[in-house]
Amino acid sequence: MTTPYRSEIRLPLDDPAAQRDVIALGYRREGIARGAGPKGEDMVQYARLDDDPEGPAPRVLPDLPGGELTDGVIRVRPLRAEDLDGWYELRSLPEVVATSVPPVAPPRAEIEQMFAYAEGRWLAGEVAAMGIIDARSGSFAGQIALYYFQPHHREGMLGYGVLPAFRGRGYARRAVELVTRWAFNEARLQRVVAGTAVDNIGSQKTLQAAGFEVEARQINMLPAPGGGRIDSVLYVRRRL
Repeated sequence: MTTPYRSEIRLPLDDPAAQRDVIALGYRREGIARGAGPKGEDMVQYARLDDDPEGPAPRVLPDLPGGELTDGVIRVRPLRAEDLDGWYELRSLPEVVATSVPPVAPPRAEIEQMFAYAEGRWLAGEVAAMGIIDARSGSFAGQIALYYFQPHHREGMLGYGVLPAFRGRGYARRAVELVTRWAFNEARLQRVVAGTAVDNIGSQKTLQAAGFEVEARQINMLPAPGGGRIDSVLYVRRRL
């Protein structure tokens, strides 16, 4: 049996343009090569075998059609550098920290790194991180992300948040509806789930209004601020 010829390429984690180029050439992402960069930094490794199919490598999380999703009131599009301050403000709010996993405010450097790697992680099929934009003003209103954490089940998980100035307008519900529709129609997922702390009534109302239903109560699922664990309510919406 002849061993297929193998070609490898290693690229910086924060260079999504180069990653798109090699994906277009049929290279498939294999993982992270730790410490493989010229300065000891981690690199993302792609490879192609000579008997791989022609054409671009498959992606499980496609780009948004036309670059964004919109219902005329909000726009949902991939994170941009100008969203960083708003995202940092949102993620630092006490009520947001209390319902985050883990329940601590991340340092700004961690958020900057997240932004630098966001497009690459989307290309890898790990998570599609997006900004919620007020359509009229163009202002950053919040964030929403679809984590593709159950590939074998074709199931994704939503996380979202809205800045105080934009709450009470249904922006979270609108974003959940738009992203869920994209997950079903474009990414062809079968299930989208979202978990919320048992006392987070606002988030539960958002999910219910977006057509999600309760599937289970998850005992001691979430880490609680100050230690301990709290229960979570798991919501689900299924592709029809």
